[in-house]
Amino acid sequence: MKKILILAIGALTYLGVNAQSETFPLYYSQYGMNGTAAYIGKAGAIGALGGDIMSAHYNPAGLGLYRSNEITFSLGLDAVSSKTTFEAMKAKDSHPTFNYGNLGMVFDFNNGAKSSFRHVQLAFGINRLMNFNNRTQIIRDNMSSSFVWDNVEQRLIDSYSDDVNSLLKDDWYQSGVIDYDTNTNTISSFYDEGNFRQIRTVRESGYLNEFSMSLSTNYENWLYLGVTMGIPFGDYTCKNTFAEERTDVTSTTNGYTYAQEQRLSASGINLKFGAIARPVEWLRLGLAVHTPTWYSVDDDYYQNISERWSSGGWFNTFSYNMQSPWRFMGSIAFILGESTDRVQGTISMDYEYADYSGMSLTLDDNPWMENTLNSTIDNVFGSASTIRLGGEIKSGRLRGRLGYAYFGNPYDSKDINNAGWNYITCGLGYKGKIFSFDLGYAYGKCSDAKYYSYDIYNLTDNTWYADNNPAKIDTKKHLIQATIGVRF
Repeated sequence: MKKILILAIGALTYLGVNAQSETFPLYYSQYGMNGTAAYIGKAGAIGALGGDIMSAHYNPAGLGLYRSNEITFSLGLDAVSSKTTFEAMKAKDSHPTFNYGNLGMVFDFNNGAKSSFRHVQLAFGINRLMNFNNRTQIIRDNMSSSFVWDNVEQRLIDSYSDDVNSLLKDDWYQSGVIDYDTNTNTISSFYDEGNFRQIRTVRESGYLNEFSMSLSTNYENWLYLGVTMGIPFGDYTCKNTFAEERTDVTSTTNGYTYAQEQRLSASGINLKFGAIARPVEWLRLGLAVHTPTWYSVDDDYYQNISERWSSGGWFNTFSYNMQSPWRFMGSIAFILGESTDRVQGTISMDYEYADYSGMSLTLDDNPWMENTLNSTIDNVFGSASTIRLGGEIKSGRLRGRLGYAYFGNPYDSKDINNAGWNYITCGLGYKGKIFSFDLGYAYGKCSDAKYYSYDIYNLTDNTWYADNNPAKIDTKKHLIQATIGVRF
């Protein structure tokens, strides 16, 4: 089986100092369903439509449809709930948070009818691409072997067989979970055998925002061009608490708690290029290309084991680089009705392709780990397609919107993990001469994702193997977003 450290929701197993994982680039490589309320109401299908500040982050040519200056601000509520199932055990959890959407401004410069480039736009914005807030609990009962036996003891035996002094400094020994017999030179534990109950609680928090600077233009009202320099920045924190108890005997030391925390702070840079053509009044065609984002990351890792005693602390900050994949988008939109009609509308579709096996990590201080993690990325991740469909009806100053989006599974196959999302969206809006107000709602669902609780260390060949009995996770999301816009 392919080596899988953590594939479901970013929880951390015992990976050693700083605990870099091949899943870290994925956190900063995906786009979620977030932004302006109008964008959400149409499920993000604006690649060929334009006219929304969110165009800066997807197809910057869409800014070329602006004919006035505008400032927009978006804020809402993001509620995520999860249900985990392991054999007959089930656990539910939910985590609602306020959600920042975006703040953006577009400045339109009219060059006059005599110029081939009729309008030029300059835009700035800060948009939230991903919201990491989530809480998940996993319960596993009647386990015939423990995490200590499968993961910790065998690793310690292999690592410290000729280095007793290092073993005696290890947190697992210092906390009393692991015992060492100096007479026989053997490692043992109260958790060597028996029946065990495990509870893991994973709380994720953080965000991925992107500051954008965009330039767009309109060539003779049929070709729109745009470019964006994006500066994404974000923080991801995962607090992972794993508790295990032995249930077949009664003892004063029946259980222990293993707490971990990982904090990633990242900033990067990318470029986005886009074009929209309007060959006839009722049709628009769009293309966009996103370069990889080149990130610089500061990684802080903490662990603490508590049983008879408590032992642990923060490791030194580790810095390294990450790269996201290239992204390609194609879009089509149909304009329904004439500008003089009482009722008008649009139907639009976006297709997006990204190959997540193109992600990479650069660890200058640890080339062996870099090679191992990048090889795992090549084997575990694959290409994914995203499809967005949206429709809008306009009557006077009122707007009504519906949409559907499918975010493809970034893993190589569903046998490894199934992390695809489906969204159904809707929205309402009012667009006056100066002020506009929009509401958007999105319901998202990710079904049958797999959670590999921890890897098993095999002392025979000194390799890690994924637990072949993962828990299943169903995650649902409710996003409500409001956007206020002012044109001048």
